[in-house]
Amino acid sequence: MKSNVVIPAVIRRHFYQDRTKTFSIYIILTGLLLLTGCSSAKDQSAANLDRQIKLQQLQQELTSEPAAIEQRTAAECEEQGNRYLARGDINRAYIYYSKGLEIEPDNISLIHKQGALLLKKEKLVEATAAYEKLLLINNKDSVALEGRGKAYYGRNKLTEAEQDFLAALAINPDHWQSHQFLGLIYGRRQEFANAINQFHLALASQPNNDSLNNNLAVTYYLNGNFKEAAALLQGLVKSSKNQKVYNNFALASFQLGLYDQAMDAFKRGSDNEAAAYNNMGHEFLTKKKYKEAIQAFEKAIALHPKFYPSAQNNLSIATNEYLASHTKPENQ
Repeated sequence: MKSNVVIPAVIRRHFYQDRTKTFSIYIILTGLLLLTGCSSAKDQSAANLDRQIKLQQLQQELTSEPAAIEQRTAAECEEQGNRYLARGDINRAYIYYSKGLEIEPDNISLIHKQGALLLKKEKLVEATAAYEKLLLINNKDSVALEGRGKAYYGRNKLTEAEQDFLAALAINPDHWQSHQFLGLIYGRRQEFANAINQFHLALASQPNNDSLNNNLAVTYYLNGNFKEAAALLQGLVKSSKNQKVYNNFALASFQLGLYDQAMDAFKRGSDNEAAAYNNMGHEFLTKKKYKEAIQAFEKAIALHPKFYPSAQNNLSIATNEYLASHTKPENQ
C-alpha cells in the first residue's frame, strides 16, 4: 500500500497506537476510556480541579446547602458524597469526600473514593498521588495498586503501570481490570500472544463483557487470526448496535474474502452508504484490487450529495495504480 493513501475517516482510529506503525481497526475500550487519551501535557494544561471545586462549593453552598459541610463528621461527609455520586454528581461528591479528608486525612475509604473520582476527572497526576498515599499506609492494598496502574497507563507510563497491575494480581487475582489493562499494554507493544492471554483471563470473570470480547477480537485480527476475530465479532454484532463493532467485523470479513458480508457490515457501521463504499474501496486498494477499488470509490462519489475529497483522492490513487499495473514496459 502506498504511503499516500487517504485512509477513510471511519477507520482512521486504531486499537494500538505506536509511532512506527498504526493499525486500521476499531476498538471499544471499557469504562476508563478517558485514560487512553490522556497525557501529562493535558494534565498540566487543564484547570486546577481543586480551584474549580472550591468555586463550585461556594456557589452550591450559597444556593442549595442549608447546613454547613464543616459541621459534619467525616462519616457524614462520606455518606453525603456517596449520595451525590449515586446521582452522577461527581463534583459535589468530590467536595464532600475532600471535606471528609480535611477532618480525617488518613481515612482510607475516603482516599480511595477521591482517587477514583480523580481518575474519572482525568486528573492523573493527582490520582497517582492519592493512590501513593494509600500505598504508604498499606503497600499491599491491591485496589490502590490497580488504581495507580490506571493512572500510570493514562500518563503513558506503561512500565510502571504493568508493574502495578502485576503486583495487584499477585495479591488478589480477582482484579479483572488489571488483566484488561495488561492486555492493552501488551497489545501496544505488539506482544499479541500475551495480550490474548490477558484478555482471556479477564473474560474468565466477565464472560459477557462486550468491550473485552471486542478487544480480544481486535487482538486476534492484529495477530493475523482473522477467522477467530470474525467469529467473535459475528457474535457481538447480534447484540451490539455500536458502529465500531460492525466496522471491526467488516475488516475481519474482508480479510477472509467475504466481501458481501464486509460491505453489509460497513453499511451498518457507517453513517451513510457513501462512507461504507469508501471504506470498502480502501480495503480493496490495500489488497491491490484496483478495479474493485475504483468501482467502490465511484459508487461512494455518486452517493455523496457534495464533493467527497477522501473518495476523490482514493479514486485518483486507485486509477493511477490500475493504469500502472496494466501498462506494459517498452521493449529495450
